[in-house]
Amino acid sequence: MPESSHSVSSSESQTDTRLLTCVLLWLSAASWLLSWPSINLWPMCILWAALIVRASIGARSWLWLTVWTIIPYSLSWGWLLRWSIDVTGPGYPAMVAYSAAWMVLFVLLFRRVHRCGVTASIPLAVLAPILWVGLEYLRAEWFLGAWPWYLAGLQLIEWPLVCQIADLGGVWMVGLLLLCVGGALAEWFRPRPRRRQALISTVLAALFCLCAVAYGLFSFTAQQESSLGRFLIVQTNIKASNKVAATYEQQLVDASQFMKMSIEGLREAGGADLIIWPETMLPDIGFDPATTRDILEQSPGWGRPFQTRIEEAVVHLDTPMLVGTSTWADGIDRSILESEGQFVPTNRYNSAVLILPDGGLDSYHKIFPTPFGERLPWIDAWPWLREKMLDFGGPGILLELDAGPEPTVLDLPRLEDDPLVLITPICFEATVPSVTRSLFRSGSGVSSPDLIVNLTNDGWFGDIDGGRSSHAQAARFRCIELRAPMIRCANTGQSGLFDSSGRLVASLPSREGGVLLAEPMGDSRRTLYVLVGNLVPVSCLLFAVLSCLLTLKSARSE
Repeated sequence: MPESSHSVSSSESQTDTRLLTCVLLWLSAASWLLSWPSINLWPMCILWAALIVRASIGARSWLWLTVWTIIPYSLSWGWLLRWSIDVTGPGYPAMVAYSAAWMVLFVLLFRRVHRCGVTASIPLAVLAPILWVGLEYLRAEWFLGAWPWYLAGLQLIEWPLVCQIADLGGVWMVGLLLLCVGGALAEWFRPRPRRRQALISTVLAALFCLCAVAYGLFSFTAQQESSLGRFLIVQTNIKASNKVAATYEQQLVDASQFMKMSIEGLREAGGADLIIWPETMLPDIGFDPATTRDILEQSPGWGRPFQTRIEEAVVHLDTPMLVGTSTWADGIDRSILESEGQFVPTNRYNSAVLILPDGGLDSYHKIFPTPFGERLPWIDAWPWLREKMLDFGGPGILLELDAGPEPTVLDLPRLEDDPLVLITPICFEATVPSVTRSLFRSGSGVSSPDLIVNLTNDGWFGDIDGGRSSHAQAARFRCIELRAPMIRCANTGQSGLFDSSGRLVASLPSREGGVLLAEPMGDSRRTLYVLVGNLVPVSCLLFAVLSCLLTLKSARSE
């Protein structure tokens, strides 16, 4: 039967035995696992892409394909996500099953679309990347809040040269590149390759790779600009999250230790323009004046030991500080105070607060609380269900934080120049492309931001450094997409400096306290991604939807 017919013939598309399909899927799942930290054999991601595409097109039945995708990929995801057991033991199997389900969805969709007469003649190097990126965009940015970790192509940040295309269309461009190469290899892995399609796929993949390398070389030749300043990164080492586990007295001890590290680090560095603490490392209620006023009205003897020490230290050191803290904002809820006699804030935010020596304060409140960690997507609309989920989720789940009112930038004053414009995505936000882009664009009215400062608390990962590395791996792509250097300040690590090409400049060892002086270099380039956003994955998603509709129409006609 010719390739232009309504369906691909059984001799062409159903040639694999069940054993071969099983072996291919086990090998693809193993390659997927090996490509990620902490094993980090990142070139294995190319083999993964080829194997999963090859297994999809050759499977004899959708049921067999489903079973032998879900089993090995559940094991792979189970290993990658094992850090979540201590955070939410009951939620761990749900996270694993959910992540593996997206693999199943891809292989079934790909098998179906590839067998449709309308799309059967499309080379695998074109069809595979478009369908994968379209589905991955749903997972990463939309469905159940967002789950943007472990995107295909993130592994390639270890070879930054080919990742520079991310400033054109986002991290999605690197996913397209990886699946394009995998699709081309899969063409040749057929028992009887369709030579014409295989050659077209190979040429397309080779051109894509050459263009990515050429663009990377061109990007690396960008002229180095002047230093943005000297920044002292304070990496704390609180193993269990201080949000939940530590007593008030222990928090006082920890904060004193952080301040001692800051003072000693500042002395050894010979001064800095800004001292940076990680997410939530300053306990208590934050710096909101309305809330402080309301509490003092009811309890005149109430003190602010954490905030007072920070404010005094900033004045004494004559050095601004950027600290992660929880903020009680917009005053106390009077109705709860009158009915229950308790202080409950009107809003509670996860915040980055800039404290200046002249007494000035500026704050950014996290606009995208972590799904299922700080909020429950969809479920929050039903309070009774929310409470049951909270009881089920485990001790690491905190659902008491509100989303910040709007994306904002922070201005760091400089003596002989315009203020340095910072964006400060907190924790999970730095892994969501659209969120960090929205922060970057919020400063475009005056001048584009100069520096990304990512505050995060990675104590949740316990002794599993692979989770920390994967978190940092995803965040690094924001440097390329926005052409801005990033300072990452993380409790338990990985803290460090990445340049505007996503390359690691300096870092501290994980699970150790320490300080690092970072001197990022400016980059005035503006990117196409900032302008068009997620146009690439949206286009892929639309193609995937259209393909599904065409397969349904084709099935009815047959």
